[in-house]
Amino acid sequence: MSERLIREVTQAVDRDVGHLVRGADKAVSRLAHGLVRQDVSLGNPDAVAQELHGLLAEEPDVDWMFFGNEAGGLVSAGRLADSSAVFLMTDDFRAGIVREFEALQGGRVGRLRKSEGAFDSRGKIWYAQAKETGERYWTEPYLGLVEPILGVSLTAPVFDKDGKFVGVCGIDLILTQLSRFLQTLEIGENGRAFIIDASGHLIGASGGVSPVKIGADGGHLRLKASEATDPIVRATARHLGRDPSIAGSSSAGPRVFSFSDPERGTIYAAVDHAAPGALKWTIISAVPASDFLRPVYRAAYLSIVAGAVIVALFAVLGLGMVGRTLRPLTALTQAAHAIAKGEWREVPRVRQNDEVGLLAQAFALMTSRLKETLEGLRRSEANFAEAQRVAHVGYWERDLGTDRLTWSDETYRIFGLTPRAGTPVSLDEATERIHPDDRSFWSQAAGKAVRGESRYELEYRIVRPNGELRIVHSQGDLTRDASGRPRSMFGTIQDITERKRAEEALRDSEEQWRAVFENNPTMYFMVDATGTIVSVNPFGAEQLGYTVDELVGRPVKDIFHEADRDAVQRHAAACLSHLGEAMSWELRKIRKDGSMVWVRETARAMVIKKRPVILIVCEDVTERKRAEEAARRSEDELRQVIETVPAMVWTALPDGRVDFINRRVQEFTGLSLDGTSAASWEPEARFHPDDVEHYRSKWHTSLATGHPFEAEVRIRRAADGEYRWWFESAVPLRDEHGNILKWYGFLVDIEDRKRAEEALQKTQAELAHVTRVTTMGALTSSIAHEVNQPLAAVVTNANAALRWLAAQPPNIGEARETLERIVRDGHRAGEVIGRTRALLKKTATVTAPVDLNGLIEDSVALVQGEIRRHRILLRTELAHDLPPVAGDRVQLQQVLLNLVMNGIEAMKKVTDRPRELLIRSRRDPSEAVLVSVQDTGVGLEPQSAERVFEAFYTTKAEGLGMGLAICRSIIEAHGGRLWASANEPRGAVFQFILPSDDSASTAP
Repeated sequence: MSERLIREVTQAVDRDVGHLVRGADKAVSRLAHGLVRQDVSLGNPDAVAQELHGLLAEEPDVDWMFFGNEAGGLVSAGRLADSSAVFLMTDDFRAGIVREFEALQGGRVGRLRKSEGAFDSRGKIWYAQAKETGERYWTEPYLGLVEPILGVSLTAPVFDKDGKFVGVCGIDLILTQLSRFLQTLEIGENGRAFIIDASGHLIGASGGVSPVKIGADGGHLRLKASEATDPIVRATARHLGRDPSIAGSSSAGPRVFSFSDPERGTIYAAVDHAAPGALKWTIISAVPASDFLRPVYRAAYLSIVAGAVIVALFAVLGLGMVGRTLRPLTALTQAAHAIAKGEWREVPRVRQNDEVGLLAQAFALMTSRLKETLEGLRRSEANFAEAQRVAHVGYWERDLGTDRLTWSDETYRIFGLTPRAGTPVSLDEATERIHPDDRSFWSQAAGKAVRGESRYELEYRIVRPNGELRIVHSQGDLTRDASGRPRSMFGTIQDITERKRAEEALRDSEEQWRAVFENNPTMYFMVDATGTIVSVNPFGAEQLGYTVDELVGRPVKDIFHEADRDAVQRHAAACLSHLGEAMSWELRKIRKDGSMVWVRETARAMVIKKRPVILIVCEDVTERKRAEEAARRSEDELRQVIETVPAMVWTALPDGRVDFINRRVQEFTGLSLDGTSAASWEPEARFHPDDVEHYRSKWHTSLATGHPFEAEVRIRRAADGEYRWWFESAVPLRDEHGNILKWYGFLVDIEDRKRAEEALQKTQAELAHVTRVTTMGALTSSIAHEVNQPLAAVVTNANAALRWLAAQPPNIGEARETLERIVRDGHRAGEVIGRTRALLKKTATVTAPVDLNGLIEDSVALVQGEIRRHRILLRTELAHDLPPVAGDRVQLQQVLLNLVMNGIEAMKKVTDRPRELLIRSRRDPSEAVLVSVQDTGVGLEPQSAERVFEAFYTTKAEGLGMGLAICRSIIEAHGGRLWASANEPRGAVFQFILPSDDSASTAP
């Protein structure tokens, strides 16, 4: 009997767990297939959120669904304890901060609720396992963060239609339903059914045993079965821990075993494994032997008593009477024993008409009525419990003698607690859940009710263990004993939080709309079908110079300009014939003082209280009308200005097609918008051939990006075919959304400026040439030394070659090597002379890619004689990855030589420290090229650091003060910048920066 019972209980639990696993498998399959089958854009978090929201609504047993991608991002949809739906999403659908959003109808993402910590799905074990194995993965049970309840997750890899892994999806299952199922199990009087995981921690148990305990810090922790307070669970778990081979048996079906416990004696138990291959859980049922023996003992005692009665009757009535009576009484006794144990049996019929027959008939009737009553009671209790759950209404009973409370399951749920069947709640524990600000008036109301002064009925706030605030309505009545003294209170409690929130929202909405209607600076009117003003807001009446009472009841046409009154009637009739459709118009109203105001009215007809009315919103557009009139006048004036201004003005549509040109454009180019072919508007027909491609590239770029356009271009004059330089600029006009409505262009004649610039450039080139000649004069001795050295080597090597040739026999090999040295030295002398000629030659400016490192090395070669003569240590630190710059090589070398000679000049008289000259080149953070010349000379005064670049300012007695001024103008003409600063601890640093030549650096 005991083995069969515990085996059946274990199998029942296994079936429920199997149902849980199968349901989870189906849910995760639908999720994985749905993400791919529905063609969801897995890179769009909003689309994924919408799909998860829809799938979650179809799975009532699943609490959360989520999807993590290869970027570490997460999108999760779930239901909170209050049944509200939310989304958890990381920023940009990649690893980062998790944020909680409200879930709106249709799966749309609503407002931000709060932000959580950093999250990376790729670092989670459920993601790594599903990706690595390509199979589904069950997590270990975990304790919830919001509520102290257990849950598990099931994840699965997601592959796109091409079979490529794109992420992991999964579901979260809260094990509340499994716990409720276990609580319904009854195994004798003290038996228990429970489930443990691989680590021995409780997942759920019957008999009110909680799998959660309170830690030393007050937090919730998972409970090991071997540490449970329930003696049956604790003893069975410890026995399995001592003999793990019992739980490790692979035999099919539950394995039954027994063991002896010091406290409970012999305990019968069964163990089985849940859902092999998915959850590593163990299901255990255990019942003490005393639960089976007690009914046996009770039956034995009853049999003894019945035997004694039978003996007495036998003694009184005789053996015959006993034999006739004993059989029906024995059958009735057996039926009574079975009914006492909950096993309903048919009561045997007794066909005797004596007292035994009457007793049997009465017993049968009583049994039938009792069974019907109990079944009806169970149905009522089930219906009552379901009604409580649906209506969120629970009941309570307070024993006034002990101040202990008995709560229904729904009352526990309202307070956010796990139902504890048969366990009273202390008054202090219940009071602790009441909001601190509400405890005083709750205590007063409860005290008055107990004293019989008033009925107990009030609303107050409670605080659930997770911190959630709820509003409840509770009411109750006193029950009294036979003497009239209060004995207990019985009442109900209802969660009215949502109703309160709805009422509050309704009040707020009404107040907001009332405030909008009465205080909004907009005129609101309500007019009935006869044209009578039914309602007007204070602002609307005030704008027209009336009070509200003066306008209500008047015909609405009275406040309109007489010329517009027919239009008013037509508009009202049109509104009434198109109920619910919004219409707008602009008319003139007349104020009480006779002044006129333009209004734009938007109206909609609808039925209120079974009569049609027109709701009208009026906007004062008087100023806009005046502005429009002024704008028209200004437009006319502006057109006159544009037509007479001495510049070419044009406008174009967003795609660049010209839609207006002023008279100046027509006169200069000979073009017109009406009679000119499309080909005449092409750049090739109007611009100088050298400017066409540059102009077209810049104009197309501005059209594509919306950036302002600027260009200098030569345009052919229609009268004589002469090209003149013009500066053209264009800016876009945008709407409030940033869309381009039109381009406005302006051309200014810059022919005279261009000629002046060319003359200035010619003058600057002449002056720069003079400065180079001056600089080369200072380098005469150095250059002569550089030339003399290779020439002397040429003479020496020539004499040596003659000797090798005069030898007998001639040494041809040595002579050849000597002649090769002569050639090399000759080239060296030629290079020095070539560099000198290049600097002295007067040539036009030529722009080409220039290697600054090579330029620095050539310049250093020219000043070697000066460096040695003045005993200066010259060092270079040149970046290897330096890009070329666009410029004139001669001019840039002039700048370098000038800066180097200035450094040498500054160190001539230095005797107390080393004379060092350092030339550096490197990339600037902006990818430009930076060159610095640093010396340890006399340095610069702070006030003269910028003045040294002024023309004719010099710190040298024999200087002209033009070198650095020309250097700065050269660098600035190349699009760069030249500046000076002090060198620490002594000396000066001159630096210049030039933009890199992108076209040269990227060319093949």
